[in-house]
Amino acid sequence: MKSLTITVEEHLAILSIDQPDRRVNTINHAILDEFAQILERVEQDDTIHALILCSAKKDQFITGADIKIFLDFQKPGDALAFSQTGNKLLSRLNGLKKPVIAAIHGPALGGGLEVALACHYRIATDHPSTRFGMSEVKLGLCPGAGGTQRLPTLVGLSEALPLLLKGHNIFPNEAKRIGLVDELVFEHGLLKAARKIARVLAAELRGVAGKDSQQAGNSQQQSYKYSHRDQKAILHAIKSRTSRPAGGNPIKRHLILSQAEKDILMMTRGLLPAPAAILNCVKHGLKHGLEAGLEFESHTFDELAMTPESRQLVHGYFAKQSARKNPSQVKPLDVRRIGILGAGLMGSGITSISIQNGFQVTLKDRNFSSAIHGQQVAWTDLEDRIHKRILTPYKRDRMMSGLRLTGDNRELEELPLIIEAVFEDLSVKQRVLREIEPSMRDEAIFATNTSAIPISEIAKAARRSERVIGMHYFSPVQKMPLLEVVKSDKTSDEAVATACDVGIRQRKYVLVVGDGPGFYVTRIIIPMINEAMLLLEEGADIRIVDTAMKNFGFPIGPVTLVDEAGIDVVAHVNETMHALFQKRGIRIPQALHMLHEAGFAGRKNKRGFYDYRKNKKLINEEVYAFFSGSRRKDFSLKEISERIFLAMLNEAIHCLQDDIIRSPRDGDVGAILGMGFPPFLGGPFRYVDQNGAKSVLDRMEYLHGLYGERFKPAPVLKDHIQNKKRFYP
Repeated sequence: MKSLTITVEEHLAILSIDQPDRRVNTINHAILDEFAQILERVEQDDTIHALILCSAKKDQFITGADIKIFLDFQKPGDALAFSQTGNKLLSRLNGLKKPVIAAIHGPALGGGLEVALACHYRIATDHPSTRFGMSEVKLGLCPGAGGTQRLPTLVGLSEALPLLLKGHNIFPNEAKRIGLVDELVFEHGLLKAARKIARVLAAELRGVAGKDSQQAGNSQQQSYKYSHRDQKAILHAIKSRTSRPAGGNPIKRHLILSQAEKDILMMTRGLLPAPAAILNCVKHGLKHGLEAGLEFESHTFDELAMTPESRQLVHGYFAKQSARKNPSQVKPLDVRRIGILGAGLMGSGITSISIQNGFQVTLKDRNFSSAIHGQQVAWTDLEDRIHKRILTPYKRDRMMSGLRLTGDNRELEELPLIIEAVFEDLSVKQRVLREIEPSMRDEAIFATNTSAIPISEIAKAARRSERVIGMHYFSPVQKMPLLEVVKSDKTSDEAVATACDVGIRQRKYVLVVGDGPGFYVTRIIIPMINEAMLLLEEGADIRIVDTAMKNFGFPIGPVTLVDEAGIDVVAHVNETMHALFQKRGIRIPQALHMLHEAGFAGRKNKRGFYDYRKNKKLINEEVYAFFSGSRRKDFSLKEISERIFLAMLNEAIHCLQDDIIRSPRDGDVGAILGMGFPPFLGGPFRYVDQNGAKSVLDRMEYLHGLYGERFKPAPVLKDHIQNKKRFYP
């Protein structure tokens, strides 16, 4: 066998999973075939008294199904067969008349968690790499191997539904608290502890078997071939289990399910079929029993696999994985300690994620006292991880020990990478570069964190412009997953390779983009915001504009986005990008600039398009004075979303045409991760392919006739139609 190895020692069988040539273990057809053969042996071999499942890979258990399989589901029934095969095998495992123990170290996600759920006992390490989750919903699918049936039975509805419906991961202590795992141990004691519990359970079952056999007058058959009734003795023997009935009493169950239906509608706005389908699987199992629930789950899995939402989410998964790999063929510099300039919001965030991911950091601000803010942010973030039991105080102290604070440039002399995160102003950034460059060694790289200022402009202040690169982190740095690495015409390949390497090690998805005002993500966000502002000028209601885009699938509306980012920040970015749009005859509304001058800053000063002063998000009626007065007009949600969305989509195509992005795939990844483009629509370029370039062009030309140059279609779109091309072959 290629992936599974079984060893038997003192009546204990240890099944070890290690797929060759792969960093992680996943479930595919081959491993299911091997598993069926091993199950047959364990079922028939009376010398085996208990079975332990574990992984031979470092810090890995099973991360779920091999996602490539999902691309092979081309017609109804393909996914059904895969799910039914997995369900039958796990039902056999769960029905085994011998105790089965899952020894978990590393991620147990999706199908990996379903394997663990089918075992009779789960013991896990308290290591940070160990985590649990049902991630299928993120691919537009439901669990396909019993997750919707066994998880609610084990931990209860109120604990199971968030995992099933949102795809969140939980860490070991939380898993122990809710009863998902029975015991936590130190990493290196995992197998020893698993062997111990296996022997305890096997011994208890031997006593049960002996008693039944004597009553039957057949003392020769004291093996582990128990009746179905005796299966209950296995679960009873596991004394530390805290399993609870799914949903509790009928009244409680009804309340939980009713609330879940409301939450799903609010969460998906009817745009995603998977969460409602998952809830239906749970309800079916509760009403009709495990076997009927498993069959219903398999058919639901098959139906969801054929939906366009799931297809786009699966393609998006692979696109995102590509952003976890360094695209450069050049060897990066060996970066172990990073210098960070500026201890404000961005600098503190970059500091925090850096020390959490193995980097040492020297944080410089105007003086030592100013740099303390960055230290406080890093400490607070680590304390939060301790509170969630993801991190121990010892590991927090080790991470913090790598952080140095300084106000002196000489502390940065030997560092290979300096990341500047000062105020978003060209003259300020150039001044900082001039001041710091004499202290840097010749091969060191200066990375500027900017959201819109061209890197070539900043690099004019450098003696070694080829060592200047953009590293555009998104705010808040600790939560936003994307990093744009911005390459100017002069930036060296080594600088690109190093920036990408550091970003990937910081657990970011990395996108290499070309230089120019706004780069990619900011450049496609600004047309959305400006179209929203123009709609307000025409009399649209603030909340209706936001609602239209949320109904389209965006996590927040464009008006709320301005408040969250800061009206001052967005107004400044607009100024930076004004010349770019002016060349194409596009008017930039000045309302944001006027709002900024009038003292409106958004959420940070509680005065923006919304009024936050009473700790409630209410429309700020004062703002309408800057948008043609308080009288509002009726606009349909479709008209609003069409205008805002197509303004963004057209700009994304312009970015591909202008070589700001290297490929449609990069454009889709950047839009999904950087601005919240609805992932179930696949990204701007997959959206065009899915809906047809001719249809999109017709809609743009209609708006072009009504509203002018900002909707003039990018020439590459017409080229695709004329030559019958697609963005994705």
